[in-house]
Amino acid sequence: MTPPARFSVQDVDVRELSGLAELALTPTLARAIWGETDRPEDAVLLHVVQHIGGLVAGAFDAQGALQAYLVGLPTSEAGVQHSHRLGVHPGARRQGLGERLKRFQRDWCLSRGVHEVRWTFDPLLLANAHLNIHRLGATVRTLLPDYYGAMSGINAGLPSDRFEAHWQMDSERVEQQLNGQPETQSWPTTPALHPLEDRWPADLADAVAVEVPRDFAGLRRDDPELALDWRLKARELITTLFGLGYTLTDVNLGRSQYLFTRAPSHSGTPC
Repeated sequence: MTPPARFSVQDVDVRELSGLAELALTPTLARAIWGETDRPEDAVLLHVVQHIGGLVAGAFDAQGALQAYLVGLPTSEAGVQHSHRLGVHPGARRQGLGERLKRFQRDWCLSRGVHEVRWTFDPLLLANAHLNIHRLGATVRTLLPDYYGAMSGINAGLPSDRFEAHWQMDSERVEQQLNGQPETQSWPTTPALHPLEDRWPADLADAVAVEVPRDFAGLRRDDPELALDWRLKARELITTLFGLGYTLTDVNLGRSQYLFTRAPSHSGTPC
């Protein structure tokens, strides 16, 4: 499954996968994305997911090769879907396929009365956070420590901490983000908090920036000890902010920073 060096995202066909033959394309793609030890869902299970009201969608290039896919599961809450998987072939990244799939998911869900999608993602993967928060308009107010337990493949060796994203797809915020007119976010002029440095201010403003690694995947590969330090100390800092009423509302790629905001009625200092 080798994608072309470049292809126009406009030539990509994003749609639901149809039949067992197309669903059977996903395990090979999953292993290309998450490693050979990944244990993807088989075609029969994905067929059942579709049958009970879930979504299995894919992005096919002009040659008919599956380059990305998404799995959304029904939940016990009316009007809420859980987005279980979203992956793009390593050779087809940075071409907008992830966003195309999420926009397809939104249209699919809203047409069926589903207004919110939730999913988890690694708190330290900056590009993923930028897509989820800045471009799509999701927000985060929960960090789930070691959510999946010990993992293999590209995620091996570190606690599997995850953010839980909430995507209120019919909200004004999401409409603005998707239309390229994001709500105005006031980034603080004070220095960003750094998880590896012990320098909390006496009082926290209602908008707080937090430094994150520019390339955590590379750090995880090249310096596992430092990556673990980032994981544990970022967990402590971000969990404290959530406990003080903050929500992750924006991501700045250039600065490698997250923006956490809270309503002015909240107050408090870290313990």
